[in-house]
Amino acid sequence: MNLVPNACILPHHNTFGKKWADKLNSLLPGVTLLGIDEYTGMLIGGTAWQVLGGGAVTVYDGENVSVYERGQRFSF
Repeated sequence: MNLVPNACILPHHNTFGKKWADKLNSLLPGVTLLGIDEYTGMLIGGTAWQVLGGGAVTVYDGENVSVYERGQRFSF
């Protein structure tokens, strides 16, 4: 679908998806991992994404890990 180019989505991140992050980081070098919690989504507006719903979005960009809560905007 390529809705989020050069990215891999980790669904259900808060319950079990985060367990995949380390392995996928090593298997997919140069790819941004997006851990999306249950009951959570992200919506693009202009050049930034906004977190919507009840959880957070975790961005794994190489060695850097950033967590964005409901209402926060971010780019990657």
